[in-house]
Amino acid sequence: MLIVTASDFSVAPTAGPSAMVDWALSADGEMVLDHGQCAASLLPRDGDVVLVLPPRAVSWHRVVLPKVPQAKLRAVLDGLLEERVLSDISELHFALEPGGRSGQTVWVAACAKAWLLSWLQALESVGRPVSRIVPSLWPLTPLTPSTDANDANLSAEPTLHWAHDEGEQVWLATSCPLGVRCTPLRDSANSTFGESAFGGMMPASSGPPIDIATSDPSTTRWLADPSVAAMAERALNQRFDLVSRPSWLLQCAFSDWNLAQFDLSLSSGARRGQRWRRTFRRWRSSPAFRAARWGLAALVAVQLVGLNVAAWAERSAIDAKKLAVRQTLQQTFPHVSLVLDAPVQMQRELTQLLKVSGTLSPGDLEAQLGTIAQSSVEPRPYPTQIAFNNNEGRFGAWRGSEESLNAVIQAMGRAGWQVRIEGTDLLVRPPMP
Repeated sequence: MLIVTASDFSVAPTAGPSAMVDWALSADGEMVLDHGQCAASLLPRDGDVVLVLPPRAVSWHRVVLPKVPQAKLRAVLDGLLEERVLSDISELHFALEPGGRSGQTVWVAACAKAWLLSWLQALESVGRPVSRIVPSLWPLTPLTPSTDANDANLSAEPTLHWAHDEGEQVWLATSCPLGVRCTPLRDSANSTFGESAFGGMMPASSGPPIDIATSDPSTTRWLADPSVAAMAERALNQRFDLVSRPSWLLQCAFSDWNLAQFDLSLSSGARRGQRWRRTFRRWRSSPAFRAARWGLAALVAVQLVGLNVAAWAERSAIDAKKLAVRQTLQQTFPHVSLVLDAPVQMQRELTQLLKVSGTLSPGDLEAQLGTIAQSSVEPRPYPTQIAFNNNEGRFGAWRGSEESLNAVIQAMGRAGWQVRIEGTDLLVRPPMP
């Protein structure tokens, strides 16, 4: 999986193949194999490309969707959000939260469509078509309220702060159940925080402002890119945990979000393939499935061992039967010293004994005629031309109905005789031993 994001966010369309991007490459979703910053045209090749949108590129809006058909959902969103955004509705791209459906209260992500399309086209032009679009930060899910009156976190909500740089500015992106906000940071312990900045694209998500100072320490995470961690700690007098840009991109790529919806949506087959690939990667690499992987490997190993044991037992049984037939032949006919095909040689020896004693064998013409007579019913068909050579009888110029001749052929076949038809002749050979 190749994960890319704009190195320096701007509302202006991308510069095409020369646009600078940060990227990370991962094979299992758990570890970054390689990462870097380069022009789009120099990105490594991968069959699964994920585009991560910077926090300031997306605004978030909480709406109640009426129950309408899927085909009309985009038009309904236009009406619901028309008064909430500064840009023209037709210039924005909307996407619902994972699992969001009509009749529910959902988060809607909005971003500039022309800007997003320019990035999609730039990556496609260099042979890296995007398979998924994900945000780098999204509203968090509220915690389940505690019923314990002594619980100090009875009304606490999760909050995530991420300090990162974009161009020459350091930003603090904050996510909580109220939405997502981006605030510029200044290298001063007395920094103040104004309204969120979105590059003039659109307003911040609806809801009251996020109060950074009163965040609950037990439910708040402070993360920072290593390059700006020291500055963020001085500005906020708060300790930050370090998370590198490639690791952050990897976490974003393996979220459930996909902003490729409505007119930017992929085909249902492509979405299904993406889900299967994500599920397979998680199953293959996630520690949570380690026991399942070991169990499957053990099951496969047991099956392989069992099949080999069964095959060995079957081969042993077949070899024992062949040995018994060989011994029977040599005990019955001691003069046979070289055994190549025991059943055929035994049949040949029996035929010779029958001839010596004057008894008919299945290879004799009389035996074949008798079998034909016994296999037919009234009115019996009979041949008027007979030829016999090397235990094979050729019977032609039949008199009788076609139905009665077919009955003879079927009866002899059931009895084990080798019967075939050549033109109007019936060729008969004795049963195989």
